[in-house]
Amino acid sequence: MSIILCIIDGMTDPGFCFPEYPNLASMGQPRYVDTTLGNEAESFGCILRLLGVKNIPPHLRGYAEALGNGIPVGSNDLVLRGSWFALDGQGRCTVPVPGPVAPPTPVGCRYYALGQYKSLLIFPERAEVVSRITTYPPFLCGGQDVSRLCPKGCDEVSRVFTELLETERCLIPWGQAVYTKMEPYPQKAAVVCGTNIVKGIARLLNMDLIPITGATGDVDTDLNAKTCAALEAAETYPFVLLHINGADEAAHRKNSEEKRSFLHKVDEIVLPKLLSSGNEIHIAADHGTDPVSGLHLRDAQPVFTKILNKM
Repeated sequence: MSIILCIIDGMTDPGFCFPEYPNLASMGQPRYVDTTLGNEAESFGCILRLLGVKNIPPHLRGYAEALGNGIPVGSNDLVLRGSWFALDGQGRCTVPVPGPVAPPTPVGCRYYALGQYKSLLIFPERAEVVSRITTYPPFLCGGQDVSRLCPKGCDEVSRVFTELLETERCLIPWGQAVYTKMEPYPQKAAVVCGTNIVKGIARLLNMDLIPITGATGDVDTDLNAKTCAALEAAETYPFVLLHINGADEAAHRKNSEEKRSFLHKVDEIVLPKLLSSGNEIHIAADHGTDPVSGLHLRDAQPVFTKILNKM
């Protein structure tokens, strides 16, 4: 018997009611976990805490994203994530939007398009400024005037923000990071996911990534393929992390019905297979994501557990 931790990214919100999902409800009452511990409600830190990592370096997120995408980072490079946002007529950020595949890259910066609204920025030999930079995570940017979101503390990063600012969209650099090494996960573990930040977590912790065709990290992901891959991995790995991200993306698009519909698909496709597998199953939310505001929520998150009685 293996342990399978299924993290449904952004599962909860003010309207979330688990009895609405029959298979999830069949697991009984959840326990609630503070996944932020006073920090921001963002997937990277919340997932690491659910995995039991106690000391998370402060400047790690962007480097993990680079690892997840196979992007080389030098030991003295500065890394920032980039999120493209639409701007309304008053210059306020609204919702994430696709960014250009190849924008004019400013001098002194390498730009990598990661698909959808995501990108990565590498500033060679600028690691020493990482603790002096102030940036604004995208889950705090909704409704904010873009003029207030320019990064501070590094002229090169501020210049990139200004040069890539458009009339109808902007690039928000955030998650400043540098090269970091971490202790491996304490047991042999496999990860099934479609999002690059979770792939980065796997590589940081020396967990094995299981390649999945059709794992998109959004509502069109192949839930059946991911579930089968997790169950197959559980035959040889004592611990398996199955990460499902579509609900979070739907909520960021401020689409309540899309989020709710996707959660029903997870309940109908993923949970029956997991719960009948004979493994110890944990279903958890890393953080909530509100489909009305599009923002992450810092409430304590539910963890549902099914442990079979040992004979």
